[in-house]
Amino acid sequence: MLTHMDSTTHEVNDILDRHCRLKPFKHQLHGIHALIKNSTFALFDEMGVGKTKQVIDAAQVLYTQGKIDRIIIVATTPVRDVWYDEELGEIQKHLWTNQHARVTLFHTKNRSWTQRNAGVNLFKACEWIITNYEFIRNLKRLNQLFNLITDKTFLVLDESSAIKNYRAQQTKAAIKIRNKCARVVLLNGTPVTLHPGDMFSQGQAMDSNILACKSFFHFRSKYAVLGGFQGRQIITWRNVEDIQERFKPYVLRRLKIDCLDLPSKLEPVTITATLTKDTWSVYKEMRDEMITWLSVSTVSIAPQAVVKALRLSQLTSGFLGGLQAHKPIDVNSDYLPGIDKPSSDMITPMTSLPPKEVSREKLDVFLTWYEDRLNESPNLKLLVWCRFRAELSRLKLELEKYKVELGAIHGGQKQHERDRALRLLDPRTMPEGPVVVTGTPASGSMGLNLTGAHTVVYLSNDYSLKTRLQSEDRVHRPGQTNTVSYFDVVAVGPQGQKTIDHAVMKSLRKKEDLAMLTTNAWISLLKD
Repeated sequence: MLTHMDSTTHEVNDILDRHCRLKPFKHQLHGIHALIKNSTFALFDEMGVGKTKQVIDAAQVLYTQGKIDRIIIVATTPVRDVWYDEELGEIQKHLWTNQHARVTLFHTKNRSWTQRNAGVNLFKACEWIITNYEFIRNLKRLNQLFNLITDKTFLVLDESSAIKNYRAQQTKAAIKIRNKCARVVLLNGTPVTLHPGDMFSQGQAMDSNILACKSFFHFRSKYAVLGGFQGRQIITWRNVEDIQERFKPYVLRRLKIDCLDLPSKLEPVTITATLTKDTWSVYKEMRDEMITWLSVSTVSIAPQAVVKALRLSQLTSGFLGGLQAHKPIDVNSDYLPGIDKPSSDMITPMTSLPPKEVSREKLDVFLTWYEDRLNESPNLKLLVWCRFRAELSRLKLELEKYKVELGAIHGGQKQHERDRALRLLDPRTMPEGPVVVTGTPASGSMGLNLTGAHTVVYLSNDYSLKTRLQSEDRVHRPGQTNTVSYFDVVAVGPQGQKTIDHAVMKSLRKKEDLAMLTTNAWISLLKD
Protein backbone atom coordinates (compact mmCIF):
# COMPACT_ATOMS: atom_id res chain seq x y z
CA MET A 1 0.00 0.00 0.00
CA LEU A 2 1.04 3.60 -0.49
CA THR A 3 2.83 5.04 2.51
CA HIS A 4 3.88 8.55 3.51
CA MET A 5 7.29 9.81 2.39
CA ASP A 6 9.92 8.51 4.85
CA SER A 7 13.59 9.20 5.44
CA THR A 8 14.59 7.51 2.20
CA THR A 9 12.73 10.14 0.15
CA HIS A 10 15.64 12.59 0.19
CA GLU A 11 18.05 9.81 -0.74
CA VAL A 12 15.96 8.85 -3.75
CA ASN A 13 15.50 12.47 -4.79
CA ASP A 14 19.24 12.99 -4.56
CA ILE A 15 19.89 9.94 -6.78
CA LEU A 16 17.40 11.24 -9.33
CA ASP A 17 18.81 14.77 -9.26
CA ARG A 18 22.33 13.49 -9.90
CA HIS A 19 21.61 10.96 -12.61
CA CYS A 20 18.40 11.67 -14.56
CA ARG A 21 18.94 12.97 -18.08
CA LEU A 22 15.50 14.58 -17.97
CA LYS A 23 14.40 15.93 -14.61
CA PRO A 24 11.07 14.36 -13.55
CA PHE A 25 8.01 16.56 -13.18
CA LYS A 26 6.47 16.79 -9.72
CA HIS A 27 3.74 14.24 -10.52
CA GLN A 28 6.37 11.89 -11.99
CA LEU A 29 8.40 12.11 -8.78
CA HIS A 30 5.32 11.04 -6.86
CA GLY A 31 4.87 8.09 -9.20
CA ILE A 32 8.53 7.08 -8.97
CA HIS A 33 8.38 7.02 -5.17
CA ALA A 34 5.17 4.98 -5.27
CA LEU A 35 6.80 2.40 -7.56
CA ILE A 36 9.86 2.15 -5.33
CA LYS A 37 7.81 1.64 -2.17
CA ASN A 38 5.23 -0.76 -3.57
CA SER A 39 6.11 -4.12 -5.10
CA THR A 40 2.62 -4.32 -6.65
CA PHE A 41 1.34 -1.24 -8.39
CA ALA A 42 -0.46 0.23 -11.42
CA LEU A 43 0.16 3.51 -13.20
CA PHE A 44 -3.08 4.36 -14.96
CA ASP A 45 -2.08 7.92 -15.86
CA GLU A 46 -3.65 9.42 -18.97
CA MET A 47 -1.69 9.05 -22.21
CA GLY A 48 1.17 11.53 -22.36
CA VAL A 49 1.68 11.96 -18.61
CA GLY A 50 4.92 9.98 -18.71
CA LYS A 51 4.29 6.46 -17.40
CA THR A 52 7.34 4.93 -19.10
CA LYS A 53 9.71 7.55 -17.68
CA GLN A 54 8.41 6.90 -14.16
CA VAL A 55 8.99 3.17 -14.56
CA ILE A 56 12.46 3.52 -16.09
CA ASP A 57 13.64 5.96 -13.40
CA ALA A 58 12.13 3.88 -10.57
CA ALA A 59 13.75 0.73 -11.96
CA GLN A 60 17.16 2.39 -12.04
CA VAL A 61 16.79 3.54 -8.43
CA LEU A 62 15.78 0.00 -7.40
CA TYR A 63 18.75 -1.43 -9.32
CA THR A 64 21.12 1.05 -7.68
CA GLN A 65 19.73 0.00 -4.27
CA GLY A 66 20.29 -3.69 -5.12
CA LYS A 67 16.57 -4.52 -4.94
CA ILE A 68 16.25 -5.68 -8.56
CA ASP A 69 18.68 -7.03 -11.14
CA ARG A 70 16.53 -7.08 -14.28
CA ILE A 71 13.35 -5.73 -15.76
CA ILE A 72 11.04 -7.70 -18.04
CA ILE A 73 8.70 -5.56 -20.12
CA VAL A 74 5.73 -7.18 -21.86
CA ALA A 75 3.98 -4.87 -24.31
CA THR A 76 1.67 -5.04 -27.28
CA THR A 77 3.39 -5.61 -30.62
CA PRO A 78 3.13 -1.97 -31.83
CA VAL A 79 4.54 -0.69 -28.53
CA ARG A 80 7.37 -3.21 -28.16
CA ASP A 81 9.90 -1.19 -30.18
CA VAL A 82 8.80 2.03 -28.49
CA TRP A 83 10.68 0.59 -25.50
CA TYR A 84 13.49 -1.16 -27.37
CA ASP A 85 14.60 1.16 -30.20
CA GLU A 86 18.30 1.90 -29.68
CA GLU A 87 18.07 5.41 -31.13
CA LEU A 88 14.61 6.75 -30.20
CA GLY A 89 13.25 4.21 -27.70
CA GLU A 90 12.07 5.12 -24.21
CA ILE A 91 14.83 3.16 -22.45
CA GLN A 92 17.53 4.88 -24.50
CA LYS A 93 15.88 8.24 -23.81
CA HIS A 94 15.75 7.82 -20.03
CA LEU A 95 18.76 5.63 -19.18
CA TRP A 96 21.10 7.36 -16.79
CA THR A 97 24.54 8.13 -18.18
CA ASN A 98 26.25 6.26 -15.31
CA GLN A 99 24.22 3.08 -15.83
CA HIS A 100 25.68 0.02 -17.51
CA ALA A 101 22.70 -1.66 -19.17
CA ARG A 102 22.01 -4.47 -21.61
CA VAL A 103 18.71 -4.19 -23.49
CA THR A 104 17.45 -7.36 -25.20
CA LEU A 105 14.47 -7.91 -27.46
CA PHE A 106 13.11 -11.36 -26.63
CA HIS A 107 11.62 -12.44 -29.93
CA THR A 108 12.12 -14.87 -32.82
CA LYS A 109 15.42 -13.22 -33.67
CA ASN A 110 16.80 -11.84 -30.45
CA ARG A 111 18.41 -8.43 -30.76
CA SER A 112 20.25 -6.43 -28.14
CA TRP A 113 22.20 -3.27 -27.50
CA THR A 114 24.36 -2.18 -24.62
CA GLN A 115 25.13 1.08 -22.88
CA ARG A 116 28.54 0.69 -21.31
CA ASN A 117 29.95 2.49 -18.32
CA ALA A 118 33.67 1.94 -17.78
CA GLY A 119 33.19 2.12 -14.04
CA VAL A 120 30.75 -0.80 -13.89
CA ASN A 121 31.64 -4.50 -14.17
CA LEU A 122 30.25 -6.05 -17.36
CA PHE A 123 28.58 -8.84 -15.41
CA LYS A 124 26.69 -6.38 -13.24
CA ALA A 125 24.80 -4.76 -16.07
CA CYS A 126 21.17 -3.94 -15.44
CA GLU A 127 19.23 -6.29 -17.73
CA TRP A 128 16.22 -5.02 -19.69
CA ILE A 129 14.27 -7.74 -21.50
CA ILE A 130 11.46 -6.68 -23.82
CA THR A 131 8.85 -8.92 -25.43
CA ASN A 132 5.21 -8.80 -26.52
CA TYR A 133 2.04 -10.52 -25.35
CA GLU A 134 1.46 -12.31 -28.64
CA PHE A 135 4.92 -13.88 -28.59
CA ILE A 136 4.64 -15.43 -25.12
CA ARG A 137 1.39 -17.27 -25.84
CA ASN A 138 3.55 -20.17 -27.04
CA LEU A 139 4.47 -22.49 -24.14
CA LYS A 140 8.01 -23.08 -25.37
CA ARG A 141 8.73 -19.36 -25.54
CA LEU A 142 7.08 -18.83 -22.17
CA ASN A 143 9.34 -21.45 -20.59
CA GLN A 144 12.38 -19.79 -22.16
CA LEU A 145 11.33 -16.51 -20.56
CA PHE A 146 10.83 -18.26 -17.21
CA ASN A 147 14.53 -19.19 -17.27
CA LEU A 148 15.42 -15.48 -17.34
CA ILE A 149 13.41 -14.63 -14.21
CA THR A 150 15.29 -14.26 -10.92
CA ASP A 151 14.13 -13.53 -7.39
CA LYS A 152 14.88 -9.84 -8.13
CA THR A 153 12.95 -9.45 -11.39
CA PHE A 154 10.73 -6.42 -11.94
CA LEU A 155 7.84 -7.11 -14.34
CA VAL A 156 6.22 -4.34 -16.39
CA LEU A 157 2.91 -5.13 -18.13
CA ASP A 158 2.44 -2.27 -20.58
CA GLU A 159 -0.95 -1.55 -22.18
CA SER A 160 -2.39 -3.93 -19.60
CA SER A 161 -5.86 -3.97 -21.17
CA ALA A 162 -4.25 -6.56 -23.49
CA ILE A 163 -4.83 -9.03 -20.63
CA LYS A 164 -8.39 -8.03 -19.75
CA ASN A 165 -9.81 -11.21 -21.33
CA TYR A 166 -9.35 -13.86 -18.65
CA ARG A 167 -9.73 -16.66 -21.22
CA ALA A 168 -6.95 -15.47 -23.55
CA GLN A 169 -3.67 -17.38 -23.67
CA GLN A 170 -1.66 -14.17 -23.41
CA THR A 171 -3.51 -13.29 -20.20
CA LYS A 172 -2.73 -16.67 -18.68
CA ALA A 173 0.89 -16.39 -19.79
CA ALA A 174 1.28 -12.90 -18.31
CA ILE A 175 -0.14 -14.01 -14.95
CA LYS A 176 2.22 -17.02 -14.86
CA ILE A 177 5.17 -14.69 -15.43
CA ARG A 178 3.94 -12.30 -12.79
CA ASN A 179 3.71 -15.11 -10.22
CA LYS A 180 7.46 -15.71 -10.59
CA CYS A 181 8.48 -12.04 -10.38
CA ALA A 182 9.21 -10.11 -7.20
CA ARG A 183 7.65 -6.86 -8.38
CA VAL A 184 5.05 -5.84 -10.95
CA VAL A 185 3.62 -2.65 -12.37
CA LEU A 186 0.74 -2.35 -14.85
CA LEU A 187 0.71 0.57 -17.28
CA ASN A 188 -2.43 1.73 -19.03
CA GLY A 189 -3.92 5.07 -20.01
CA THR A 190 -7.37 3.52 -20.54
CA PRO A 191 -7.64 0.54 -18.14
CA VAL A 192 -11.44 0.33 -18.48
CA THR A 193 -12.88 0.78 -21.97
CA LEU A 194 -15.97 -1.42 -21.92
CA HIS A 195 -17.05 -2.25 -18.37
CA PRO A 196 -15.68 -2.96 -14.85
CA GLY A 197 -15.09 -6.57 -15.91
CA ASP A 198 -12.00 -5.28 -17.72
CA MET A 199 -10.32 -5.01 -14.31
CA PHE A 200 -10.65 -8.64 -13.19
CA SER A 201 -7.64 -10.09 -15.01
CA GLN A 202 -5.61 -6.93 -14.50
CA GLY A 203 -6.24 -7.26 -10.78
CA GLN A 204 -5.24 -10.93 -10.84
CA ALA A 205 -1.99 -9.98 -12.57
CA MET A 206 -1.25 -7.52 -9.77
CA ASP A 207 -2.29 -9.54 -6.70
CA SER A 208 -5.21 -11.95 -6.43
CA ASN A 209 -5.87 -10.65 -2.90
CA ILE A 210 -6.93 -7.25 -4.26
CA LEU A 211 -10.28 -8.50 -5.55
CA ALA A 212 -10.27 -11.68 -3.45
CA CYS A 213 -12.10 -13.57 -6.23
CA LYS A 214 -11.10 -17.14 -7.08
CA SER A 215 -12.35 -16.88 -10.67
CA PHE A 216 -14.08 -14.57 -13.11
CA PHE A 217 -17.38 -16.28 -12.28
CA HIS A 218 -16.83 -15.45 -8.62
CA PHE A 219 -16.10 -11.85 -9.65
CA ARG A 220 -19.21 -11.78 -11.86
CA SER A 221 -21.43 -13.08 -9.06
CA LYS A 222 -20.23 -10.25 -6.78
CA TYR A 223 -20.43 -7.35 -9.22
CA ALA A 224 -22.58 -8.20 -12.27
CA VAL A 225 -26.34 -8.26 -12.81
CA LEU A 226 -27.32 -11.03 -15.23
CA GLY A 227 -30.31 -11.21 -17.57
CA GLY A 228 -31.07 -11.28 -21.28
CA PHE A 229 -30.77 -14.47 -23.32
CA GLN A 230 -31.05 -17.46 -20.95
CA GLY A 231 -30.14 -15.15 -18.08
CA ARG A 232 -26.44 -15.36 -18.98
CA GLN A 233 -25.81 -11.85 -20.28
CA ILE A 234 -24.32 -9.13 -18.09
CA ILE A 235 -26.97 -6.42 -18.08
CA THR A 236 -25.26 -3.97 -15.74
CA TRP A 237 -22.75 -3.77 -12.92
CA ARG A 238 -23.23 -3.21 -9.18
CA ASN A 239 -20.99 -2.41 -6.21
CA VAL A 240 -18.53 -0.72 -8.55
CA GLU A 241 -17.42 1.53 -5.70
CA ASP A 242 -16.16 -1.60 -3.89
CA ILE A 243 -13.93 -2.43 -6.91
CA GLN A 244 -12.61 1.12 -6.87
CA GLU A 245 -11.85 1.02 -3.14
CA ARG A 246 -10.02 -2.28 -3.48
CA PHE A 247 -7.73 -0.93 -6.20
CA LYS A 248 -7.25 2.53 -4.70
CA PRO A 249 -4.18 1.74 -2.53
CA TYR A 250 -2.38 0.22 -5.52
CA VAL A 251 -3.13 2.72 -8.28
CA LEU A 252 -2.18 6.20 -9.43
CA ARG A 253 -4.29 7.93 -12.07
CA ARG A 254 -3.46 11.50 -13.18
CA LEU A 255 -4.77 13.50 -16.14
CA LYS A 256 -2.68 15.65 -18.47
CA ILE A 257 -4.74 18.73 -17.71
CA ASP A 258 -3.82 18.39 -14.00
CA CYS A 259 -0.12 17.64 -14.53
CA LEU A 260 1.18 19.31 -17.67
CA ASP A 261 1.10 22.72 -19.29
CA LEU A 262 0.37 21.57 -22.85
CA PRO A 263 -0.94 23.56 -25.81
CA SER A 264 -4.68 23.46 -26.41
CA LYS A 265 -6.39 20.42 -27.90
CA LEU A 266 -9.17 21.74 -30.15
CA GLU A 267 -12.55 20.08 -30.62
CA PRO A 268 -12.77 18.00 -33.84
CA VAL A 269 -13.93 19.79 -36.99
CA THR A 270 -16.10 17.90 -39.49
CA ILE A 271 -15.19 17.78 -43.18
CA THR A 272 -18.29 16.73 -45.14
CA ALA A 273 -18.07 14.36 -48.12
CA THR A 274 -21.28 14.08 -50.14
CA LEU A 275 -21.99 10.62 -51.53
CA THR A 276 -23.10 10.31 -55.15
CA LYS A 277 -26.63 9.11 -55.91
CA ASP A 278 -25.30 5.69 -56.91
CA THR A 279 -23.28 5.25 -53.70
CA TRP A 280 -26.18 6.54 -51.62
CA SER A 281 -28.57 4.06 -53.27
CA VAL A 282 -26.31 1.13 -52.34
CA TYR A 283 -25.82 2.55 -48.85
CA LYS A 284 -29.57 2.87 -48.21
CA GLU A 285 -30.18 -0.70 -49.34
CA MET A 286 -27.48 -2.07 -47.01
CA ARG A 287 -28.66 0.10 -44.12
CA ASP A 288 -32.30 -0.98 -44.50
CA GLU A 289 -31.28 -4.62 -44.66
CA MET A 290 -29.35 -4.20 -41.41
CA ILE A 291 -32.29 -2.51 -39.68
CA THR A 292 -34.58 -5.36 -40.76
CA TRP A 293 -32.08 -7.95 -39.57
CA LEU A 294 -31.73 -6.24 -36.19
CA SER A 295 -35.50 -5.92 -35.81
CA VAL A 296 -36.30 -9.62 -36.33
CA SER A 297 -33.37 -11.17 -34.46
CA THR A 298 -34.18 -12.77 -31.12
CA VAL A 299 -30.71 -13.56 -29.76
CA SER A 300 -27.79 -11.50 -28.54
CA ILE A 301 -26.22 -10.01 -31.67
CA ALA A 302 -24.07 -7.09 -30.55
CA PRO A 303 -20.81 -8.45 -32.08
CA GLN A 304 -22.56 -9.33 -35.34
CA ALA A 305 -24.10 -5.84 -35.42
CA VAL A 306 -20.58 -4.38 -35.27
CA VAL A 307 -19.58 -6.46 -38.28
CA LYS A 308 -22.61 -5.40 -40.33
CA ALA A 309 -22.04 -1.77 -39.36
CA LEU A 310 -18.43 -2.12 -40.52
CA ARG A 311 -19.76 -2.90 -43.99
CA LEU A 312 -21.62 0.41 -43.97
CA SER A 313 -18.52 2.26 -42.81
CA GLN A 314 -16.48 0.51 -45.47
CA LEU A 315 -18.94 1.68 -48.13
CA THR A 316 -18.81 5.33 -47.02
CA SER A 317 -15.02 5.01 -47.38
CA GLY A 318 -15.43 3.80 -50.95
CA PHE A 319 -15.10 0.00 -50.77
CA LEU A 320 -17.25 -3.14 -50.81
CA GLY A 321 -16.40 -6.75 -50.11
CA GLY A 322 -13.75 -8.51 -48.06
CA LEU A 323 -15.93 -8.53 -44.94
CA GLN A 324 -17.80 -11.81 -44.51
CA ALA A 325 -19.26 -13.00 -41.23
CA HIS A 326 -18.04 -16.25 -39.71
CA LYS A 327 -17.88 -17.70 -36.19
CA PRO A 328 -16.92 -15.57 -33.14
CA ILE A 329 -13.31 -15.52 -32.00
CA ASP A 330 -11.26 -14.15 -29.13
CA VAL A 331 -10.06 -10.66 -29.99
CA ASN A 332 -6.76 -11.37 -28.23
CA SER A 333 -6.01 -14.33 -30.48
CA ASP A 334 -6.36 -13.21 -34.06
CA TYR A 335 -6.12 -10.35 -36.51
CA LEU A 336 -8.68 -9.80 -39.22
CA PRO A 337 -7.68 -9.66 -42.89
CA GLY A 338 -8.62 -6.35 -44.47
CA ILE A 339 -8.88 -4.48 -41.17
CA ASP A 340 -6.63 -4.21 -38.16
CA LYS A 341 -7.01 -5.82 -34.79
CA PRO A 342 -10.61 -5.41 -33.54
CA SER A 343 -11.41 -3.64 -30.32
CA SER A 344 -14.39 -5.42 -28.76
CA ASP A 345 -13.94 -8.52 -26.60
CA MET A 346 -15.61 -10.79 -29.13
CA ILE A 347 -16.10 -9.94 -32.78
CA THR A 348 -16.72 -11.80 -36.04
CA PRO A 349 -13.64 -12.46 -38.19
CA MET A 350 -13.52 -11.83 -41.89
CA THR A 351 -12.49 -13.77 -44.95
CA SER A 352 -9.58 -12.62 -47.07
CA LEU A 353 -11.73 -11.67 -50.07
CA PRO A 354 -10.20 -8.50 -51.56
CA PRO A 355 -12.35 -5.39 -51.19
CA LYS A 356 -13.53 -3.66 -54.34
CA GLU A 357 -13.26 0.10 -54.84
CA VAL A 358 -16.70 1.52 -55.69
CA SER A 359 -16.34 5.26 -55.01
CA ARG A 360 -13.94 7.93 -53.69
CA GLU A 361 -16.02 10.77 -52.27
CA LYS A 362 -14.13 10.94 -48.97
CA LEU A 363 -10.76 10.68 -50.66
CA ASP A 364 -11.51 13.48 -53.13
CA VAL A 365 -12.77 15.90 -50.50
CA PHE A 366 -9.74 15.14 -48.34
CA LEU A 367 -7.30 15.77 -51.21
CA THR A 368 -8.95 19.12 -51.95
CA TRP A 369 -8.71 20.04 -48.27
CA TYR A 370 -5.07 18.91 -48.15
CA GLU A 371 -4.05 20.95 -51.19
CA ASP A 372 -5.56 24.07 -49.60
CA ARG A 373 -3.75 23.43 -46.33
CA LEU A 374 -0.46 22.75 -48.12
CA ASN A 375 -0.76 26.06 -49.96
CA GLU A 376 -1.30 27.81 -46.63
CA SER A 377 1.51 25.92 -44.86
CA PRO A 378 4.16 24.52 -47.25
CA ASN A 379 5.95 22.67 -44.41
CA LEU A 380 2.77 21.05 -43.05
CA LYS A 381 3.33 17.92 -40.97
CA LEU A 382 0.15 15.84 -41.14
CA LEU A 383 -1.06 12.62 -39.50
CA VAL A 384 -3.94 10.78 -41.22
CA TRP A 385 -5.77 7.80 -39.69
CA CYS A 386 -7.79 5.30 -41.78
CA ARG A 387 -9.90 2.49 -40.35
CA PHE A 388 -9.49 0.18 -43.38
CA ARG A 389 -6.28 -1.10 -44.91
CA ALA A 390 -7.63 -0.83 -48.48
CA GLU A 391 -8.48 2.80 -47.81
CA LEU A 392 -5.00 3.38 -46.40
CA SER A 393 -3.30 1.82 -49.44
CA ARG A 394 -5.34 3.92 -51.85
CA LEU A 395 -4.60 7.11 -49.91
CA LYS A 396 -0.88 6.37 -49.94
CA LEU A 397 -0.91 5.95 -53.74
CA GLU A 398 -2.70 9.29 -54.19
CA LEU A 399 -0.29 11.12 -51.87
CA GLU A 400 2.70 9.85 -53.84
CA LYS A 401 1.68 12.36 -56.53
CA TYR A 402 2.62 15.19 -54.17
CA LYS A 403 6.18 16.24 -53.37
CA VAL A 404 6.01 15.30 -49.70
CA GLU A 405 7.78 12.85 -47.42
CA LEU A 406 5.45 9.88 -46.91
CA GLY A 407 5.31 7.24 -44.19
CA ALA A 408 2.81 4.59 -43.12
CA ILE A 409 2.00 2.73 -39.89
CA HIS A 410 -0.02 -0.44 -40.16
CA GLY A 411 -0.08 -4.09 -39.14
CA GLY A 412 2.11 -6.58 -40.98
CA GLN A 413 4.59 -4.04 -42.34
CA LYS A 414 8.36 -4.40 -42.30
CA GLN A 415 10.09 -2.98 -39.27
CA HIS A 416 12.27 -0.55 -41.25
CA GLU A 417 9.15 0.91 -42.92
CA ARG A 418 7.52 1.52 -39.56
CA ASP A 419 10.71 2.99 -38.08
CA ARG A 420 11.01 5.42 -40.99
CA ALA A 421 7.40 6.58 -40.52
CA LEU A 422 7.95 7.20 -36.81
CA ARG A 423 11.06 9.26 -37.49
CA LEU A 424 9.17 11.47 -39.92
CA LEU A 425 7.01 12.83 -37.08
CA ASP A 426 9.42 12.56 -34.16
CA PRO A 427 10.59 16.12 -33.32
CA ARG A 428 14.16 14.83 -32.93
CA THR A 429 14.39 13.38 -36.44
CA MET A 430 11.67 14.89 -38.63
CA PRO A 431 12.85 16.43 -41.92
CA GLU A 432 12.33 19.91 -43.26
CA GLY A 433 9.43 20.36 -45.66
CA PRO A 434 5.98 18.74 -45.81
CA VAL A 435 5.33 15.31 -44.30
CA VAL A 436 2.31 13.02 -44.30
CA VAL A 437 2.21 9.90 -42.15
CA THR A 438 -0.79 7.63 -42.67
CA GLY A 439 -1.82 4.80 -40.40
CA THR A 440 -4.48 2.48 -39.08
CA PRO A 441 -5.28 3.63 -35.54
CA ALA A 442 -5.45 0.07 -34.18
CA SER A 443 -1.78 -0.39 -35.17
CA GLY A 444 -0.45 3.06 -34.33
CA SER A 445 -2.57 4.39 -31.48
CA MET A 446 -0.41 3.31 -28.55
CA GLY A 447 2.90 4.45 -27.17
CA LEU A 448 4.14 6.49 -30.13
CA ASN A 449 5.55 10.03 -30.12
CA LEU A 450 4.26 11.82 -33.22
CA THR A 451 4.40 15.36 -31.84
CA GLY A 452 6.11 16.59 -34.99
CA ALA A 453 2.55 16.94 -36.30
CA HIS A 454 -0.14 19.12 -34.79
CA THR A 455 -2.83 18.46 -37.41
CA VAL A 456 -4.65 15.12 -37.39
CA VAL A 457 -7.24 13.85 -39.88
CA TYR A 458 -9.50 10.82 -39.45
CA LEU A 459 -10.49 9.70 -42.94
CA SER A 460 -12.51 7.00 -41.17
CA ASN A 461 -12.88 6.02 -37.53
CA ASP A 462 -12.26 2.87 -35.54
CA TYR A 463 -15.31 1.94 -33.45
CA SER A 464 -13.26 1.61 -30.27
CA LEU A 465 -13.33 4.56 -27.87
CA LYS A 466 -9.97 3.49 -26.48
CA THR A 467 -8.40 3.51 -29.95
CA ARG A 468 -9.76 6.98 -30.67
CA LEU A 469 -8.47 8.42 -27.40
CA GLN A 470 -5.08 6.75 -27.77
CA SER A 471 -4.65 7.85 -31.39
CA GLU A 472 -5.55 11.47 -30.57
CA ASP A 473 -2.86 11.57 -27.91
CA ARG A 474 -0.01 10.51 -30.20
CA VAL A 475 0.37 14.22 -30.98
CA HIS A 476 -1.04 15.86 -27.82
CA ARG A 477 1.64 14.96 -25.31
CA PRO A 478 4.93 16.34 -23.91
CA GLY A 479 7.03 17.72 -26.75
CA GLN A 480 4.07 19.33 -28.53
CA THR A 481 4.56 23.07 -28.99
CA ASN A 482 1.49 23.93 -31.07
CA THR A 483 -2.26 23.89 -30.64
CA VAL A 484 -3.50 20.54 -31.95
CA SER A 485 -6.30 20.39 -34.53
CA TYR A 486 -8.44 17.37 -35.38
CA PHE A 487 -10.58 16.81 -38.47
CA ASP A 488 -13.12 14.04 -39.17
CA VAL A 489 -14.13 13.29 -42.76
CA VAL A 490 -17.81 12.33 -42.57
CA ALA A 491 -19.99 11.06 -45.43
CA VAL A 492 -23.50 12.42 -46.00
CA GLY A 493 -26.24 11.58 -48.51
CA PRO A 494 -26.96 13.72 -51.60
CA GLN A 495 -29.40 15.83 -49.57
CA GLY A 496 -27.21 15.95 -46.47
CA GLN A 497 -28.68 12.77 -44.96
CA LYS A 498 -26.76 11.30 -42.02
CA THR A 499 -24.79 8.06 -42.39
CA ILE A 500 -23.11 5.50 -40.14
CA ASP A 501 -20.22 7.98 -39.88
CA HIS A 502 -22.46 10.27 -37.83
CA ALA A 503 -23.45 7.40 -35.54
CA VAL A 504 -19.81 6.55 -34.94
CA MET A 505 -18.85 10.16 -34.24
CA LYS A 506 -21.85 10.65 -31.94
CA SER A 507 -20.84 7.64 -29.83
CA LEU A 508 -17.16 8.50 -29.69
CA ARG A 509 -17.79 12.11 -28.69
CA LYS A 510 -20.14 10.91 -25.96
CA LYS A 511 -17.31 8.64 -24.78
CA GLU A 512 -19.23 5.48 -25.69
CA ASP A 513 -17.95 2.27 -27.27
CA LEU A 514 -20.08 0.93 -30.11
CA ALA A 515 -19.24 -2.65 -29.13
CA MET A 516 -21.47 -2.14 -26.09
CA LEU A 517 -24.55 -0.82 -27.90
CA THR A 518 -27.80 -2.73 -27.56
CA THR A 519 -29.89 -3.87 -30.52
CA ASN A 520 -32.39 -1.07 -29.96
CA ALA A 521 -29.59 1.48 -29.79
CA TRP A 522 -28.22 0.28 -33.13
CA ILE A 523 -31.67 0.52 -34.73
CA SER A 524 -32.13 4.04 -33.36
CA LEU A 525 -28.73 5.16 -34.67
CA LEU A 526 -29.33 3.74 -38.13
CA LYS A 527 -32.79 5.29 -38.41
CA ASP A 528 -31.56 8.71 -37.26
